[in-house]
Amino acid sequence: MILGASTPWMTRLVIVMFVILVYQASAPLAQSLVACAAVAALCIYLYRGRYLPRFVMDVLDRLTNRSELERAYQSTSQKLVTIDAEDLAQRVKARVVGQNAAVDAIAAQLRRRFAARRKDKPLAVFCLAGPPGVGKTHLAKVLARELYGNRGHLHFFDMSQFGQAHAAASLFGQARGYIGSTSYGSLTAALRDVPDAVVLLDEFEKAHPEVHKRFLTAWNDGFVTEVSDGARIPTSDAIFVITTNAMSRQIGDVATSGASPEEIGRLAKALLADAQFAPEVLSRIDEVFAFQPLQGLDIARVVALELEAQAEQFGLKIEGGGIDPAVLLGAIEQLAPHTKGGVRDIARAIEREITDGFIDARGAGVMTVRIASTGSGAKVVPVGPGASDASAPLAAAS
Repeated sequence: MILGASTPWMTRLVIVMFVILVYQASAPLAQSLVACAAVAALCIYLYRGRYLPRFVMDVLDRLTNRSELERAYQSTSQKLVTIDAEDLAQRVKARVVGQNAAVDAIAAQLRRRFAARRKDKPLAVFCLAGPPGVGKTHLAKVLARELYGNRGHLHFFDMSQFGQAHAAASLFGQARGYIGSTSYGSLTAALRDVPDAVVLLDEFEKAHPEVHKRFLTAWNDGFVTEVSDGARIPTSDAIFVITTNAMSRQIGDVATSGASPEEIGRLAKALLADAQFAPEVLSRIDEVFAFQPLQGLDIARVVALELEAQAEQFGLKIEGGGIDPAVLLGAIEQLAPHTKGGVRDIARAIEREITDGFIDARGAGVMTVRIASTGSGAKVVPVGPGASDASAPLAAAS
C-alpha cells in the first residue's frame, strides 16, 4: 500500500531529475520539453473539462450530457446476478399490503432463479391469482422497480385487449404481405429493446386461448419469434408475471386456509385448471401464488398509502403522524363489507373525499397537510405557512 501510494511522487521526482540533467546538458532542449509538457497538460485539461469548441468535441459532449449517459449506461449494462431475498421481500412488503406470505415466497424463488439462470427458459414464469384489487398488478410493478431500479424494465400488457385469436399479431408481429408487417409486435419489440425486464400479462384469463398458447415457446424454449421477419427474440433474461381474477373467491379462500405455501400453490393451480386454463399453459407456469382478500388493518394501510400518493400528486406532503386514526378506522368500517373491487374502490372513495381539499391547499401555497376526521368524513387541514389562507375553503366531505 505504501509503495502504491508513493508511486506517483516517485514518477514526478524522476521526471524532475531528468529535466535537470537535460538542462545541464542543453538548456534550450530542457525548456522545449517543459513547454511541450505544459501544452499537453493544457490540452488534456481542456478536453477532460469539455472546454474545447463544440465542433472539436466528442459527439456525445456536443449533443448530450455525456457524464449522465455514461453513468446510466454503466448502471443498465450491469446485469443483475444475485439478489438478497430477505432484503427484496422487506422492500416489496413496504409497498404491497397484506400479501406477506406471497411476497416472501416470490422473493425466495427469484433468488434461486437468478442464481441458477437457464439459457433456454425465462428467469421465472409466475402466476398471481386471487380477488381483484388486492395488489397483484401493483406487486409486479413494484418488483420491476426494486429489481432493476426503474419502470423502464417493466413491459405491461393488458391481456383483455387480446380476446380474439387474431389479436396475437399485435404482440408477436404480422406475417409479410399483411398490414402492419413492416413493424415488430409490441411484445417482441419490447423484449428486443429491453430483454432484462418484468413482463406483466395482466388479466391473462381474458385473452383468447390461442393467444395463451403463443407464449409456450417463450416459456419453454427461451425465445419468441417475430412473425414479420422470423427473428428469434431471447426471453432468458425476462421474468413473466401473469395476473388473473379467475376463480377469485375460491382462490381467496385457499389463500386464507392456513395450508403450506406449496399446498396453496397446488390447489390454486388446480382451480385455474377448472377455469379452463389449458393444461399445456399451466404446466409451463413455475409457481402460482394465491393472494388473499384485504381485511382489517391491511385496509387501513392501503388507505394510508393512497392518501400519501394522492398528496404527492398535488406536490403536498402529509405531516408525520398526520392522518387521524378515526379516518382509517372509518375506512375499515365502511369499506370492509364492499371490497369486491379491492384497492380500486378504496382509491375512488379517497379521491372523492379529499381531492378538493388538496387542490385548495396547493392553491394557497401550502406544502404540508394533515388529514382530520369530521365524524362523517375527512378533511384536509393545512400545516405551516399559508395554512390560515387555505383553511377557510376546506370543507369536509360527507
